[in-house]
Amino acid sequence: MKLQYIDENDKCYGITGMAIGMVIWDAENVLSSISVDAPADEVVEFTPEYYFSGNPGLSAKVAWNHIVQHFQVSMGMLIGNLLCRSYVLHREQVDEATRNELLRCLDEEGRDVCSLESDEIERLFNKSYNYLHKVFNHAGVQSVAHEFARDLKAQRRMSRGEVVEHLRALRML
Repeated sequence: MKLQYIDENDKCYGITGMAIGMVIWDAENVLSSISVDAPADEVVEFTPEYYFSGNPGLSAKVAWNHIVQHFQVSMGMLIGNLLCRSYVLHREQVDEATRNELLRCLDEEGRDVCSLESDEIERLFNKSYNYLHKVFNHAGVQSVAHEFARDLKAQRRMSRGEVVEHLRALRML
């Protein structure tokens, strides 16, 4: 399993995993839309609230917590992308090299964006990875993911409302 998409179907399942990750982390409020036709690094469009531009009225601690929270959402989306493609589409485990490559990318991002130390990032990563491992191995979640990926491939683009509606079934599991 590699981090890059191998075809459009793989991309649809990756985007599906990202959308499920956002719903799992209760972060769909910062989602604007998703698109299969966008470049790989632009498939998710966020609302302006997602981006932190600084606010002199906020304490440094509140601002930092906001940044770390959004980093965790991004981490969950990327892990969800990989696990949905691996477990749901390809029905295979993620190899250690791919898992380590994702952690390396997230470590770099976490240090740059949040000034977190590598051990802090690894703890966050392991916690998220282990939780999402269980999520994407759940038969009900896999069923929802297959349906979502199929609909996304047909529609090509979904708004936040459409994503939330399609993934409403996750709340029942």
